[in-house]
Amino acid sequence: MLGWFNRKERLLGIDIGDSSVKLIELDRKGPEFRVAAAAIEPLPEGSMADRGPADLDQVSAAVKRALKTSGSRLKQAAIAVPTSSIITRSIAMPAGLNETELAAGVLVEAAPLIPFPLAETYLDFQVQGQSRNNPATEDVMVVACRKENVDLRREAVNDAGLKTAVVDVEAYALENTCRLLSRWPVHGDDDNDEPQPGVSPPLALVDMGAVVTTLYILQDTRVTYAREQNFGTDQLTLAIAAAYDWPRRQAELAGRAGELPAGFETELLSPFRKSAAEQIGRMLQFFFSSSPVSTVERILLVGGGALTADLDQAVAGHTGIPTAIGDPFALAGGAALVNRPRLAREAPLFAVACGLALRSLD
Repeated sequence: MLGWFNRKERLLGIDIGDSSVKLIELDRKGPEFRVAAAAIEPLPEGSMADRGPADLDQVSAAVKRALKTSGSRLKQAAIAVPTSSIITRSIAMPAGLNETELAAGVLVEAAPLIPFPLAETYLDFQVQGQSRNNPATEDVMVVACRKENVDLRREAVNDAGLKTAVVDVEAYALENTCRLLSRWPVHGDDDNDEPQPGVSPPLALVDMGAVVTTLYILQDTRVTYAREQNFGTDQLTLAIAAAYDWPRRQAELAGRAGELPAGFETELLSPFRKSAAEQIGRMLQFFFSSSPVSTVERILLVGGGALTADLDQAVAGHTGIPTAIGDPFALAGGAALVNRPRLAREAPLFAVACGLALRSLD
């Protein structure tokens, strides 16, 4: 979306989240790929607000530190805007238009459908194919995003010495990653059978970040539904900080490393895990109530929340749906500079960044 690049050049996938920057470089040999470089760099408190950069200097510095830590020498990057920041519309256009005619027609047709001025908007579109109801027209998906949501992220990355070659959307990056999430051990699924050819049941992907949890429903690896909830791992971090009178950063690091006082599991972790499972259950029920779909094949957890101990078991127990931790690197190799044990532990955090890096390997 919103960017073009030379496909011979590999891209860094850079995910600027609410609490950290995730950076990854992927390489591929034949059908197999490997993690060539990766890093996570925390963002100082106040760096982000309303899911966008609030302090460009702090965000850019974090990107620069992540690049240095990773050891990558790539200079082109793919970034993503939050799914909630975009508007998608489907319009019908006459079949057979050339690219220039199609672009001009999309602007005319999309203008009344976008709730903010086109001068403040980036538009992109993709032809979906022949319309079912009228073979003389094609369905075109239009994606609109306010320029400030794109420009702030792009500026932060460019100020770190990189070139932003592609601006994507988190949902579409996760679609790309889901091609890799082909097999995991799944809690609640005794058989853990391989999907049968021709069968593609809906999949629920839950991306739990520091501030926001997003439920995606995917059909044939395509996002068909997305819903955000203001709930994330910050609730546990703040509870730890309050309980032990620690600074927020210390609480976050201790929680991630599992270095917490006795009683943490019972007093803080267990209630958070229960609350998170209930939140995910409610999001799924809201989807089921507004859709002909009554269940999903399984739930995949990614993002920082997926690192919460035994959250997959809690979600499976609460919803009755097999649940797994999404690990896009389970079958990947690693370069010599990559800390493979750490990468394995933190794999769910790279779900968006991985999908972005894959753009140059499609």
